[in-house]
Amino acid sequence: MSRSISSAMLSSLTSNGIIPAILAKIAFQSETVYVWTGVGSLSYAGNTYVGVGSFGKIGRVTEGTDLQAYGLTISLSGIDPTLLNECMTDVQLGAPVAVYFALLDQNASILGTPYTLFSGIVDKPTVKAGIDEITISLSLENRLANHQRASCRRYTAADQNLYYPGDTAFNWVEILNDQALRWTP
Repeated sequence: MSRSISSAMLSSLTSNGIIPAILAKIAFQSETVYVWTGVGSLSYAGNTYVGVGSFGKIGRVTEGTDLQAYGLTISLSGIDPTLLNECMTDVQLGAPVAVYFALLDQNASILGTPYTLFSGIVDKPTVKAGIDEITISLSLENRLANHQRASCRRYTAADQNLYYPGDTAFNWVEILNDQALRWTP
Protein backbone atom coordinates (compact mmCIF):
# COMPACT_ATOMS: atom_id res chain seq x y z
CA MET A 1 0.00 0.00 0.00
CA SER A 2 1.43 3.32 -1.02
CA ARG A 3 1.45 5.84 1.79
CA SER A 4 2.90 9.27 2.14
CA ILE A 5 3.77 11.61 4.97
CA SER A 6 2.03 14.99 4.94
CA SER A 7 4.25 17.94 4.12
CA ALA A 8 3.55 19.52 7.54
CA MET A 9 4.67 16.36 9.30
CA LEU A 10 7.71 16.01 7.06
CA SER A 11 8.87 19.55 7.82
CA SER A 12 8.24 18.95 11.54
CA LEU A 13 10.55 15.93 11.49
CA THR A 14 13.49 18.20 10.73
CA SER A 15 12.69 20.73 13.46
CA ASN A 16 13.67 20.64 17.11
CA GLY A 17 11.33 20.19 20.04
CA ILE A 18 8.92 17.66 18.62
CA ILE A 19 7.33 14.91 20.72
CA PRO A 20 6.53 11.54 19.10
CA ALA A 21 3.22 9.85 20.00
CA ILE A 22 1.31 6.71 19.05
CA LEU A 23 -2.48 6.92 18.68
CA ALA A 24 -4.75 3.88 18.52
CA LYS A 25 -8.40 3.54 17.54
CA ILE A 26 -9.90 0.19 18.61
CA ALA A 27 -13.52 -0.87 18.12
CA PHE A 28 -15.07 -2.89 20.95
CA GLN A 29 -18.62 -4.23 21.22
CA SER A 30 -19.78 -1.39 23.46
CA GLU A 31 -17.84 1.51 21.92
CA THR A 32 -14.81 2.61 19.94
CA VAL A 33 -11.87 3.44 22.21
CA TYR A 34 -9.33 6.15 21.38
CA VAL A 35 -6.03 5.99 23.29
CA TRP A 36 -2.58 7.50 22.94
CA THR A 37 0.82 6.97 24.55
CA GLY A 38 0.91 10.20 26.56
CA VAL A 39 -0.88 11.52 29.61
CA GLY A 40 -4.14 13.47 29.49
CA SER A 41 -6.47 14.05 26.57
CA LEU A 42 -5.53 14.68 22.94
CA SER A 43 -7.96 15.74 20.21
CA TYR A 44 -7.62 14.51 16.64
CA ALA A 45 -10.17 14.22 13.82
CA GLY A 46 -13.08 15.06 16.10
CA ASN A 47 -12.21 12.35 18.63
CA THR A 48 -10.68 12.64 22.08
CA TYR A 49 -7.81 10.23 22.67
CA VAL A 50 -7.28 9.23 26.31
CA GLY A 51 -3.69 9.00 27.51
CA VAL A 52 -2.59 5.63 28.88
CA GLY A 53 0.99 6.67 29.60
CA SER A 54 3.26 3.82 30.66
CA PHE A 55 0.31 1.41 31.05
CA GLY A 56 0.08 0.97 27.28
CA LYS A 57 2.58 -0.90 25.14
CA ILE A 58 2.84 -1.53 21.42
CA GLY A 59 4.73 -4.37 19.74
CA ARG A 60 7.07 -4.13 16.82
CA VAL A 61 5.57 -2.70 13.63
CA THR A 62 6.77 -4.70 10.64
CA GLU A 63 6.33 -4.12 6.92
CA GLY A 64 7.87 -5.80 3.94
CA THR A 65 7.83 -5.85 0.17
CA ASP A 66 6.69 -9.47 -0.06
CA LEU A 67 3.04 -10.48 -0.03
CA GLN A 68 2.72 -11.38 3.65
CA ALA A 69 0.32 -10.41 6.43
CA TYR A 70 2.21 -8.83 9.31
CA GLY A 71 0.54 -8.51 12.69
CA LEU A 72 0.98 -6.32 15.73
CA THR A 73 0.37 -6.66 19.47
CA ILE A 74 -0.86 -3.92 21.77
CA SER A 75 -1.18 -4.24 25.55
CA LEU A 76 -2.80 -2.42 28.42
CA SER A 77 -1.67 -3.15 31.97
CA GLY A 78 -2.85 -1.94 35.34
CA ILE A 79 -6.42 -3.19 34.88
CA ASP A 80 -8.35 -3.80 38.09
CA PRO A 81 -8.97 -7.59 38.50
CA THR A 82 -12.66 -6.95 39.26
CA LEU A 83 -13.08 -5.63 35.69
CA LEU A 84 -11.65 -8.73 33.95
CA ASN A 85 -14.99 -10.25 32.91
CA GLU A 86 -16.25 -6.94 31.59
CA CYS A 87 -13.02 -6.43 29.61
CA MET A 88 -13.07 -9.90 28.07
CA THR A 89 -16.73 -9.84 27.01
CA ASP A 90 -16.26 -6.44 25.34
CA VAL A 91 -13.49 -7.63 22.99
CA GLN A 92 -14.87 -8.14 19.50
CA LEU A 93 -12.91 -10.43 17.19
CA GLY A 94 -12.65 -8.95 13.71
CA ALA A 95 -13.27 -5.40 14.91
CA PRO A 96 -11.35 -2.67 13.06
CA VAL A 97 -8.16 -1.20 14.55
CA ALA A 98 -5.95 1.65 13.39
CA VAL A 99 -2.60 2.71 14.89
CA TYR A 100 -1.07 6.08 13.99
CA PHE A 101 2.28 7.78 14.50
CA ALA A 102 1.94 11.49 15.29
CA LEU A 103 4.24 14.36 16.08
CA LEU A 104 3.31 16.86 18.76
CA ASP A 105 4.64 20.33 19.43
CA GLN A 106 5.45 21.66 22.91
CA ASN A 107 1.76 22.54 23.44
CA ALA A 108 0.67 18.93 22.71
CA SER A 109 -0.89 19.90 19.37
CA ILE A 110 -0.61 17.43 16.50
CA LEU A 111 1.65 18.60 13.69
CA GLY A 112 0.41 17.68 10.24
CA THR A 113 -1.54 14.47 9.62
CA PRO A 114 -0.61 11.38 11.65
CA TYR A 115 0.99 8.56 9.68
CA THR A 116 -0.89 5.24 9.61
CA LEU A 117 1.43 2.63 11.13
CA PHE A 118 -1.04 -0.25 11.10
CA SER A 119 -4.58 -0.87 9.97
CA GLY A 120 -6.28 -4.19 10.53
CA ILE A 121 -8.59 -6.18 12.79
CA VAL A 122 -8.58 -7.62 16.32
CA ASP A 123 -7.52 -11.28 16.28
CA LYS A 124 -7.39 -12.60 19.84
CA PRO A 125 -6.91 -11.34 23.39
CA THR A 126 -4.33 -12.71 25.82
CA VAL A 127 -4.65 -12.19 29.58
CA LYS A 128 -1.85 -12.21 32.15
CA ALA A 129 -3.30 -12.10 35.64
CA GLY A 130 -1.25 -10.93 38.60
CA ILE A 131 -2.15 -10.36 42.22
CA ASP A 132 -2.80 -6.63 41.96
CA GLU A 133 -3.30 -6.05 38.27
CA ILE A 134 -4.12 -7.64 34.95
CA THR A 135 -2.50 -7.12 31.55
CA ILE A 136 -4.58 -7.67 28.42
CA SER A 137 -2.82 -7.95 25.08
CA LEU A 138 -4.64 -7.82 21.77
CA SER A 139 -3.13 -9.53 18.76
CA LEU A 140 -3.95 -7.48 15.70
CA GLU A 141 -4.03 -8.95 12.25
CA ASN A 142 -3.65 -7.37 8.85
CA ARG A 143 -6.68 -7.86 6.59
CA LEU A 144 -4.37 -9.65 4.16
CA ALA A 145 -4.39 -12.65 6.54
CA ASN A 146 -7.97 -13.39 5.44
CA HIS A 147 -6.63 -14.47 2.05
CA GLN A 148 -4.99 -17.48 3.72
CA ARG A 149 -8.33 -18.75 5.05
CA ALA A 150 -10.69 -20.95 3.11
CA SER A 151 -13.95 -19.36 2.03
CA CYS A 152 -17.11 -20.78 3.53
CA ARG A 153 -19.21 -19.52 0.64
CA ARG A 154 -21.00 -21.92 -1.71
CA TYR A 155 -22.07 -21.42 -5.31
CA THR A 156 -25.76 -21.94 -4.55
CA ALA A 157 -28.85 -19.78 -4.79
CA ALA A 158 -29.47 -20.10 -1.05
CA ASP A 159 -25.98 -18.84 -0.15
CA GLN A 160 -26.21 -15.97 -2.64
CA ASN A 161 -29.57 -14.89 -1.21
CA LEU A 162 -28.07 -14.67 2.30
CA TYR A 163 -25.90 -11.78 1.14
CA TYR A 164 -27.98 -10.44 -1.76
CA PRO A 165 -31.71 -11.11 -1.23
CA GLY A 166 -33.66 -11.41 -4.44
CA ASP A 167 -30.60 -12.14 -6.61
CA THR A 168 -31.34 -14.94 -9.11
CA ALA A 169 -27.84 -15.32 -10.56
CA PHE A 170 -27.27 -18.77 -9.03
CA ASN A 171 -30.77 -20.24 -9.53
CA TRP A 172 -29.62 -22.51 -12.38
CA VAL A 173 -26.20 -23.47 -11.02
CA GLU A 174 -27.50 -26.39 -8.93
CA ILE A 175 -29.14 -27.92 -12.02
CA LEU A 176 -25.75 -27.92 -13.78
CA ASN A 177 -24.49 -30.53 -11.31
CA ASP A 178 -26.77 -33.15 -12.88
CA GLN A 179 -26.30 -32.08 -16.50
CA ALA A 180 -24.11 -34.07 -18.84
CA LEU A 181 -22.77 -31.51 -21.29
CA ARG A 182 -21.09 -32.74 -24.45
CA TRP A 183 -18.99 -30.40 -26.49
CA THR A 184 -18.50 -31.34 -30.11
CA PRO A 185 -16.51 -29.47 -32.72
